[in-house]
Amino acid sequence: MEGNSYFQGKRSVDDYLDQFRDLIYDSGYVDQKTIVVKFRRGLDRRISSVIGAMATGCPTDVDSEGWFSLAIQLDQNRAADEAFQASHRTPQTLAPQSSNPHASFTPSLAPSSIPTGPVCTHQPDPQ
Repeated sequence: MEGNSYFQGKRSVDDYLDQFRDLIYDSGYVDQKTIVVKFRRGLDRRISSVIGAMATGCPTDVDSEGWFSLAIQLDQNRAADEAFQASHRTPQTLAPQSSNPHASFTPSLAPSSIPTGPVCTHQPDPQ
């Protein structure tokens, strides 16, 4: 967990999280802040940035389950949006697709999928 071999890379958040949970268990980490920092460090940067910038519903840096849930939700929203966009393309709008499934990731949350909660005012711990 000290290197970057566990990072998400091109995998889905579900796949990344499965391996991450195993590594956390094997490593013996129990401190929630450490777990969140490690998870966020390996998470696709675009997803991590969206969660960290949320005005409401932003999980704290000691809420690993909040981070896990929102990351999965954002990744599923991205995949559903890509599938929808692909099914509604006309021959004139087809563009070459990147082999990286996250290359054109633009998070879009429907109002009903945005968690409600207190305004996120914490600053991430750089360590």
